[in-house]
Amino acid sequence: MQIKIKENFIGERIDVVIPKILLDISRAKVQKYIKEGVVRCGAEEVRDCAWKVREACEIELNIEEYTDDNDYKIEAEELNLDVIFEDEHIIIIDKPCGIVCHPAPGHKTGTIVNALVHKFENFANVGDKSRPGIVHRLDKDTSGLMLIAKTDAAHRAFSDMFACEKGKTLKREYACFVFGCPKERCGKIETFLTRHQRLRQQYTVSETTGKKALTLYNTERSFYFSSTKAISKINCELLTGRTHQIRIHMKYLGTHVIGDQVYGKQKIEEIYPKFIRNLKRQALHSRRLSFIHPMTGENLSFESDLPEDLKIIDKIITNSP
Repeated sequence: MQIKIKENFIGERIDVVIPKILLDISRAKVQKYIKEGVVRCGAEEVRDCAWKVREACEIELNIEEYTDDNDYKIEAEELNLDVIFEDEHIIIIDKPCGIVCHPAPGHKTGTIVNALVHKFENFANVGDKSRPGIVHRLDKDTSGLMLIAKTDAAHRAFSDMFACEKGKTLKREYACFVFGCPKERCGKIETFLTRHQRLRQQYTVSETTGKKALTLYNTERSFYFSSTKAISKINCELLTGRTHQIRIHMKYLGTHVIGDQVYGKQKIEEIYPKFIRNLKRQALHSRRLSFIHPMTGENLSFESDLPEDLKIIDKIITNSP
């Protein structure tokens, strides 16, 4: 894997720079890679985590050389999946809240990938060995539509599609329930997202560094419990697919996602219904997925109904005067 290091990172430690560019890799993981000798700058092998960037350059991260059986050996499990569509190239599922997409520290079993390794022969060899078949992810507590590749060719094609700005060949739309109502009821959010300086499992908005994140949003309806306290249903379309993007962008607007245990509202007033105050998962649902199938040329579109817990919130808003 080649990583381009720009001049603005000159003078910074390499174990700090790489996680700023590769948002899905933690600093601790990078330090482990460095100590294993899989990080190089040109012909120079970087073995010191304190090694500092001296100029704009390309860093080579040979993750394939890093061999940790715990990272790549995936246990096959027979788990029920709600399959919406399947052909020889892909499978689309309706993911329930509470299930993790692929094995990770603390979640070695019980994931969607564990189920797919059981369901399909040789699935463990599709794409990335640590998360085979995965071309995009939903957070554990986000529900809804998710596409998985069944072959290497499909994995490459859909990975490229998801990596590009969306809208032409791919549309990903989410239903989101938030506290408050945006000042502008619709619009485009355009920021950079980067790892939080202290809380390394979280991300935050940055004005200058990180990865560009674009979200279109439209406020469908709001319900006011008082002149200043409201909840809203917002439809979001991802034009980029960054980790926690919608959750962070809703916080950026000042409309925290209901139930979000990481980026959510810190103090929830008694005026809100008990069900909303006690919801322990982000009220976010992948509701529509539309794309031109790169293998067949078909124009496909799929929709998912809200799960029961989010229907309760939707009903509160729908019944507003």
